[in-house]
Amino acid sequence: MFRKKKPKARFFSLLPAVHTLHPITKADKLDRTWTKAERDDYRDRLSRCPVGKILENNTPQYPNSIGRCPAINSIMRTGYIVYAPADFKVHTNGDGHTILFTTTPFNPPSSDYVVLHETDVTKWLMDSSKDTTIDQVVKINTTWRVQADDDVVFLQTKVPFVNETRFSAVSGVLDPRTAYEVNVQLFWHVMEGDVTIKAGTPLCCYVPMSRKMLEDLDMSIDIATPTDYRLEEEFMFTAYNQFPENVNTTQRQIKTNKILKKYWNE
Repeated sequence: MFRKKKPKARFFSLLPAVHTLHPITKADKLDRTWTKAERDDYRDRLSRCPVGKILENNTPQYPNSIGRCPAINSIMRTGYIVYAPADFKVHTNGDGHTILFTTTPFNPPSSDYVVLHETDVTKWLMDSSKDTTIDQVVKINTTWRVQADDDVVFLQTKVPFVNETRFSAVSGVLDPRTAYEVNVQLFWHVMEGDVTIKAGTPLCCYVPMSRKMLEDLDMSIDIATPTDYRLEEEFMFTAYNQFPENVNTTQRQIKTNKILKKYWNE
């Protein structure tokens, strides 16, 4: 039997020092300082809430933990994080338009480190956020380049759940088939003031995806069938048939996956 070939991709830096000091990392390597505090808080709330004593509509209500949410855990482990390779300062004066930069002597090969996209080009992205976002898009030219198999593209998105309010990455698709420079576009949210972005600050997340799935997915949009309602009953059963302290996230996912696969195969 032949094993299916794993898709391949490669990020490489034109400056070795950037690779050494601020390499692109898998998302699960990012240190989110709030996660430990959240776990401690959950354990404390769980110890103070005897199971079954709090009732709402005759249903036991247990302390919830965002850290045990499969969706949150999954998104925080998904993708690759690009970091600022060097410090830069941003000045805004409150008029919603003016934005000035101060950078170190560092510049990537063949380009300036921090630049702006033309307002006439990007203004159409700003209509719904003009009161909280500068009307020009900041572009960070990095030293990184990317190569990948033909079926691989990357979704560019903001880094999830890092409490970053000064900027957010613009959503888009990086297609290594047509462009290989890794340059990060940012919406800037500090309307007035001076802000320093330090080297090593997470800028964006790149999530690899299959080009074929984007272009040729057999998708249907339906009304629930009787089989779908049976699936719903079994799925909800897995949420309430064990006390939360007796099952971890992985164990719960194994149970729910078994049910989901059963009905999908039908």
